[in-house]
Amino acid sequence: MKKICLLLISVFFFDVAQAQERVLNRGIINHNEETGGDARTNSGFGVKGGVLFSALQGDGKDALDNLKSSQNWHAGFYSQFSVGRVFSIQPEALYTRRNVEDVAGDRQFDYIDVPVLAVLNLTENISIHAGPQVGIMLTAKEDDREIDKEGLNTFDYGAAAGLEARLSIFRLGGRYYRSFADLGKFDAANANRALNDIKAGNFQVYLGVGF
Repeated sequence: MKKICLLLISVFFFDVAQAQERVLNRGIINHNEETGGDARTNSGFGVKGGVLFSALQGDGKDALDNLKSSQNWHAGFYSQFSVGRVFSIQPEALYTRRNVEDVAGDRQFDYIDVPVLAVLNLTENISIHAGPQVGIMLTAKEDDREIDKEGLNTFDYGAAAGLEARLSIFRLGGRYYRSFADLGKFDAANANRALNDIKAGNFQVYLGVGF
């Protein structure tokens, strides 16, 4: 599965390079290119970033004392490829910071996430997004001290869905992600074994700029 994730990341950056080449050769797309009389509003590439609100799911939550919701940030790139006037495919590469906060301290996990989303334009400016997402954990910290990732599940996969509004080159959206992978894989004697029964979820609010 990790090889699949790395392949998706490589394909994404190749697609971004191809999109940039098209822009340099043809001028800025600006999401309003006229093609055969129809407004083409679903092709291009850009940058995005925003706030991430973490939410944990699973039976392991009961073993964590005073579990708190937390917020952090995410940022990255996207590239969108038209499959028709109202439908497109949008791969992204995001740097995502997630938190787990309880009485034992603050655990922080940094990921490279790669969602590949189907995009359906409901109107010229409103679209819905849905699709799979994979991720690789880069670092893990506890109370700002980097810790060994041994026992943590460093490969993540799940599904994402959301709604986006577009105005000129700007995008404003909200998206929910639900992981299907447990956060931990500790043995039964480890104090962190509650993470074995916890799956990550988060709600993202983002602002993007497209070209």
